Amino acid sequence: MNRTETITIGNGKLTINDCVQIARNGRRVELDKNSYSKIERSLGVLMDFSKKHIPVYGLSTQFGNQVNMVDERLNEIDQPLYVKYLDERQINLIKSHSISMGPEIPEEIIALTMALRANCLSLGYSGVRVEAIQYILDVANKGIHPVVKKYGSIGASGDLIPLAQIAAAMIGEDVPVNFLGRKMSARRAFKTAGILPLMLRGREGLAMINGTSLMSATATLAFYDLDKLFFWMLSSIAMALESACITDSPYAPIVHKIKNHKSQEEIAKFMRLFWQGSKLIRSLDNTRQEFMAAKNSNDLSGVKGLQDYYSLRSVAQGFGPFKDSMAMSKQWIEEEINSVNDNPIVDSATGQIYHGANFMGYYITSACDLLKTDISQASTWLHAILANMVHPRKNFGLPANLVEEPAVYSGFRPMQILAASLAVENRKLAQSHQSHSLPTEGDNQDVNSLGTHAAFDLRESVANLERLTAILMLASCQSLELRGIQNAGNHSQKIYNIIRKVSPSVKKDRSMSGDLERIISLIRQS
Repeated sequence: MNRTETITIGNGKLTINDCVQIARNGRRVELDKNSYSKIERSLGVLMDFSKKHIPVYGLSTQFGNQVNMVDERLNEIDQPLYVKYLDERQINLIKSHSISMGPEIPEEIIALTMALRANCLSLGYSGVRVEAIQYILDVANKGIHPVVKKYGSIGASGDLIPLAQIAAAMIGEDVPVNFLGRKMSARRAFKTAGILPLMLRGREGLAMINGTSLMSATATLAFYDLDKLFFWMLSSIAMALESACITDSPYAPIVHKIKNHKSQEEIAKFMRLFWQGSKLIRSLDNTRQEFMAAKNSNDLSGVKGLQDYYSLRSVAQGFGPFKDSMAMSKQWIEEEINSVNDNPIVDSATGQIYHGANFMGYYITSACDLLKTDISQASTWLHAILANMVHPRKNFGLPANLVEEPAVYSGFRPMQILAASLAVENRKLAQSHQSHSLPTEGDNQDVNSLGTHAAFDLRESVANLERLTAILMLASCQSLELRGIQNAGNHSQKIYNIIRKVSPSVKKDRSMSGDLERIISLIRQS
């Protein structure tokens, strides 16, 4: 892994691209030294409250709905013993909550989660030591990633249970971690790396788990993949529409200008530029002339209609909102990864401690739910376009199944079945998580964001959309080849040549699974 370049946290300027560098390229993360003083001042305020035995949630109280339960030991007037009891509470919190279950979360998400947790604490409102934040970074920079399972977070008090799994490794619990390319016990990994367990102080146990770091990490990486995929998805659509010999009229600038949505105009412009040089896109005038000639001869069979199917002529109207959703979601995600998503909040400027709910993940949930809905619509759309291409009733002269001998070979017909399977799954994943909130924890968490659930579903939705894009890309290349690739526009020819390097033309039936995987790999590496 490339750890020679570093990414700095603590300045509130972390970007999605920074996050990808941390998660996938192993970039080292360092704490901005300018943040030290603010962190220390925040800690000073908390310690002042502690010394005066002033009740502070999560420091001298029980947690969650049991906040009013009194630990009689905290009446201890001996200060060292009082502090010892406070520290024990933090250890017990971590031990009790490290109970995630289900499939293992990928290491890249855990690596980013650790960096985001440190980033939150480094903003100077959590009342923790600089040493505790640096400890998280030291573990992450060594490449030690605790094993965390998928289920446990409801996105209310942040990602309590999954983050506790990470914290458990750091305090010396004998839990599994990934290190040096294999699984081993945390104790063995830390010993190998030369790191001693973290001794929690003050409210550091709660600070390590009371935030949105896991859901934010998951959403961030999913968004990055979707953002990269967007160009390829639009390109596959443009190639498919070109191979269907659509009429250009629906993409004329005036059509979209008067609709008054900037992103719709931009999608239409993308299509027009993509089709430059194409001999397959038809003008409305020519379509009208052919239609009238056929009508006069009383033979309209095989004549292209004056208007194409909706999936072919309303791409700009359908995908413009998707583009807008991407912009809004990026804003929400980048604001969240730079947020103080902890509770309580220690304000060193005023010397006050505020009990709040910044650990709620609703912005992440909203971003993910919004994008999942758009992905579901796009998935249905790509399937509809593919149906137009495969079936001779709709494909304007292409052979059935997109192969030269459809009576012998199934060709791309099974691809439509696969596309339907993926589209249906994305429809299911599109359901709003906010509508599934379930009161829990003695009804203290009587509303919850389910942001982590939404983020994992977004990740799966994006993967399915990648698969659908690969299917449509292959079908488009095949269709343009059948039309005569020399008749396609320059952009289509360029992409066609790229695709044909990893997936040859379909002359006879073969399994296309490997072809699809190679195209997905190509998209991800672009």
